[in-house]
Amino acid sequence: MSVVKKLLSTDMLPSGLDDRERYMRFAELFEYFSSTAELDPTPDVPFRAAMNSIHVGTTLLGRCDGSFTSIRRDQRQVLATNDNRYCLARNSCDHNGTILHRGREYVLRPKSLTLLRLDEPFFSIDGAKEKRFTNVHLPMETLRAMVPGIDDMVGRELEPGGALSLAMDYSDLLLRHPGAVDEAGFAIAAHLMDLAALGLGARGDLARAAERRGVRAVRLKAVLMILERRFGEPDFSAQKLAAAAGLSERYVNELLYEAGASFTVRLTELRLRKAADMLARDAERRISDIAFDCGFNDLSYFNRCFRRRFGLTPTAARGR
Repeated sequence: MSVVKKLLSTDMLPSGLDDRERYMRFAELFEYFSSTAELDPTPDVPFRAAMNSIHVGTTLLGRCDGSFTSIRRDQRQVLATNDNRYCLARNSCDHNGTILHRGREYVLRPKSLTLLRLDEPFFSIDGAKEKRFTNVHLPMETLRAMVPGIDDMVGRELEPGGALSLAMDYSDLLLRHPGAVDEAGFAIAAHLMDLAALGLGARGDLARAAERRGVRAVRLKAVLMILERRFGEPDFSAQKLAAAAGLSERYVNELLYEAGASFTVRLTELRLRKAADMLARDAERRISDIAFDCGFNDLSYFNRCFRRRFGLTPTAARGR
């Protein structure tokens, strides 16, 4: 499955442009970046915008932040793009938003979500000076098959929490660490679909299957990403990992064990791989310093673990 990443920001524009020129140049680039909607700048406020997206096949993860008063998808864009996906969007601002979709005007509170259809116009019309949102585009026919009556949920506020918020948290995490998508693009798209279906009302066998495939898989991915980012902390523990992931320690240990290795085994392996890489690249640095930088606080223990894992001492591994 193809993965395409896009990044666009006003910081990328040439210096020396006045505010109108900045907006016009950005709007021109934005047309190529995203065919979903148009932005209206905030009067009397310097124009600023930053957005990034990851396209995994027909699934899209996106995030946008900037000084604009409204977001518009009009009939012209609907006809030009012929996009028949759903858009699940979350208001990430600290103030209410107001949406007009399918002839209905409704308020979107902070952290709340809404489901939009990209084959119909929609408008964000609250006029606030700042906008910040996360969105996920999902294939319409697939989601319809999983959630009967899903169109009844289009064009209204959806309460935060549960699988829907987990889908958005997962999207935000991946947008901050896009390298993870390269390794598991197909699985990520499937997990997001499962989470959306669960949150929107999948029932029976479909819900149970989505629960197995989606929620636990997403939580495992988040746990592994935290572990890979923090394994070098000398006092990092399963308890700290669970706290960072917002889960219980028992649940985290269950996830890791089901995925093939305990917390201690994974932590030690990450530290040893890092140490081996540093030893191969740095022939001058003291072995004790490398061991401590990788999270080991006992040099003798490090030496034993290294020899058991690689079949040679840290000294013999230098330069290899």
